[in-house]
Amino acid sequence: MQSYNYGHMSTSIDITLYKYNYIDNKLWTQIHNDIDFIDSGNESIIVSSSQMGFVLDKYYKSSINRINSTGIDFMHKEINIVFFLFKKLQEMSNLQLIKLTLNKDRKYTRIIEHNGGSRMIHFSFKSITATINLYDLYSDEELIIVNKILEELKVLEEGIPFSRMSADILHTALMFYMDTVEDSDDIGPDLIAMLLDIIEPKFLPDRSTLLIITDY
Repeated sequence: MQSYNYGHMSTSIDITLYKYNYIDNKLWTQIHNDIDFIDSGNESIIVSSSQMGFVLDKYYKSSINRINSTGIDFMHKEINIVFFLFKKLQEMSNLQLIKLTLNKDRKYTRIIEHNGGSRMIHFSFKSITATINLYDLYSDEELIIVNKILEELKVLEEGIPFSRMSADILHTALMFYMDTVEDSDDIGPDLIAMLLDIIEPKFLPDRSTLLIITDY
């Protein structure tokens, strides 16, 4: 089985900006002034990853470089939404679109408390869409087995190397297989378990739409 960087799977993400945070609101204004975005309603806009990179480079290049050169461990108090977005653009090579939603709730906060009373700022995102390339996850021999299982589950149609569905529907199908498989000597459950391990931590709670690509 081949190694795979799961951070490259998301193709579009959703990030919340906070109206009452100075940097967040400033970035929101700069995006509105500098680039052609898609207004998706309800205080949400959609920009491309290249557009976001343009805005960050134009207005925040020096601050990003300062944090990079000094190190996050020493500059953790200066980490903000700008640096978080910059890191996502670096880490997610297949990221195409970013949805930004402006939260106007004064009670909204990114601060979380850990056991013991320590507090820290937590940045997060929701994965809207992602691509799972099965041929990057499995060997040729394993892929033949996985394709057959997914065809039986109606996740894939025989001979068609792709399928699109929500993560929860895919999860339900895979769990049905795991609950009903009978042959204990079959390696199919181990292969499907890997797929479950991929979708359960992030894509399932985010209810992401997944593009599943295979090879025949």
